[in-house]
Amino acid sequence: MRKSKQLEEAVYKPLWEMDIKELVGHNLEAQGREDVNKLLDKGWVLLHIYTLHYRENAVWRQRPMAILGKPRHTKRQP
Repeated sequence: MRKSKQLEEAVYKPLWEMDIKELVGHNLEAQGREDVNKLLDKGWVLLHIYTLHYRENAVWRQRPMAILGKPRHTKRQP
């Protein structure tokens, strides 16, 4: 599979060189996934996906999370 040029550039650029003006962390479950998709449609960039491990009522839980960045100059899709 061939990577796109944009993806290759993003993978190898440090965050401070990506011209990101805003960062947001978001839950990827249920409604959160829809919110993330809306942000992506608005031109935000998916920077990282990780699993949040946390303790709740003496039980360890896991939640999929995403970090997105809003480029300074967003390219909105019609």
